[in-house]
Amino acid sequence: MITWILGGILIIWVLIRRFSKDGKVEGYPFSMPRGTIRAIITVMVIAFPFNYLLTNQEIPGIITSSIFILLAFYFEARKGEKEQIDMIKEIKDPIKFAEEKKKQKKPLYLPKYSVRISLVLILTIIIVTNYFGPNVPFETTNTFLDILIIVLFYFTGVFFGSIIKNYQKKKLKKVIETIPDYETKSKYEILDILMERKAGIWKRAWRNLISLLTFVAVTLALIAFTINWDFTIPFFSFFDLSLRETLLLIINVYYGFRD
Repeated sequence: MITWILGGILIIWVLIRRFSKDGKVEGYPFSMPRGTIRAIITVMVIAFPFNYLLTNQEIPGIITSSIFILLAFYFEARKGEKEQIDMIKEIKDPIKFAEEKKKQKKPLYLPKYSVRISLVLILTIIIVTNYFGPNVPFETTNTFLDILIIVLFYFTGVFFGSIIKNYQKKKLKKVIETIPDYETKSKYEILDILMERKAGIWKRAWRNLISLLTFVAVTLALIAFTINWDFTIPFFSFFDLSLRETLLLIINVYYGFRD
């Protein structure tokens, strides 16, 4: 229940801010600050053990493994294209960059580090509450296999992300060649021209679709865990493929793809 309350509050808050004045952020899924979808999903998954504490039930191993892997991925210092562009902009015009950085909106439209502090706080409350309260057990499973599967899902996302990135690089080269006198322009001038171009409608739609599908998949997984429903398919003699676990693990594909 706490997961759904937190998730509902975050979604309502984000929607209010998104459709308020200056709430639109170009270039990211649903025109919301970078990392907002990931933040909502991660908070929901991290808070999910509260459901088991309230009902005094054993916490599934896949939930525990997913929590710690998600925390590791979320706290990882990601240095993507945006950080590289910011670095160039800072070198080029430090004063202007500082002013722009102050205006940048963070995930969930909250102050910097709010999401990370919240995740640590939620996890701490869960551990302390369980220790002094119901002291529910954690399901004993093949943790190594769980983590291996999670990592495989992550690198699946990385693989497809690399394919898209290589395609974008080739497309970017063609775009640069269409800039008049591009050979005589400095890389900073070319960068300024490229940054003024807005992402195409299909690119925006593709990003929105991936984010939406991931959010729906993880939400359905958490609902299935809440009502204790699942559908399994035998996969080799030592492993059953669980529908709700597979849907939950899609978040790792999304992390790998977005990184």
